[in-house]
Amino acid sequence: MTYEQAVRSLEPGQWSTLGEEGRLEVLQALEDRAAREQGRLPRPVTSSWLYTGTDGIELGCYDPSAQTIYVNASQLAPGSRYGDNPDALAEAILHEGRHAQQRDVVEGRLAHDDEGQARAWAKNLRPGGYVSFWQNPRAYYEQPVESDARRFASERLERLRDERQALSARAELERLGADVNSAEALEQARRAFQQAADNGGLTWGPQVERRQDQKAAEGQRHGGGQGGIRRRW
Repeated sequence: MTYEQAVRSLEPGQWSTLGEEGRLEVLQALEDRAAREQGRLPRPVTSSWLYTGTDGIELGCYDPSAQTIYVNASQLAPGSRYGDNPDALAEAILHEGRHAQQRDVVEGRLAHDDEGQARAWAKNLRPGGYVSFWQNPRAYYEQPVESDARRFASERLERLRDERQALSARAELERLGADVNSAEALEQARRAFQQAADNGGLTWGPQVERRQDQKAAEGQRHGGGQGGIRRRW
């Protein structure tokens, strides 16, 4: 599965059609892309029965000894608390992949441009340095490797959402291809949306609708094309 296919599969309508194997394939593609961006080897993503209780659910974990990212198998099923929330599972994969990057930096397999952060990770991951949730929930959340992984995953998820929006916009433009008044205008719009996707941001809605109305009006003034097409999505 390509990264683009994986991003599109995170749309709720598509996610709901996938079984556990298909969902794992999507999450693996996200980890593969994150690893490529970070310059590290991707880790296999697989399911396992992780802690699921009334006081909380462990969505994922990274096992450095097995070099594997685990996703809670109970949360891959439709109808489970997070099974219908693909963004939550995507964020968990990004979080655990960041832990893999941290380990690679600390163990000398990967360079890191922030030496102070690398030293903080190394200190945190020394024997006895890491605090589990069960030992002290507050200290767990505030320790360097966890606070960094949460920040990274949150920011990268926002980028992923922008990429998904851009792909949806591109699909709509392609479906509208027969209705626009100028192939050149359509190509310009495609390039604009691609640039927005590359920059990690996109606004889609009234602005596009106004452009479609302007194209239709121009077509009517010049007597060409199929003018007057107005669509909302």
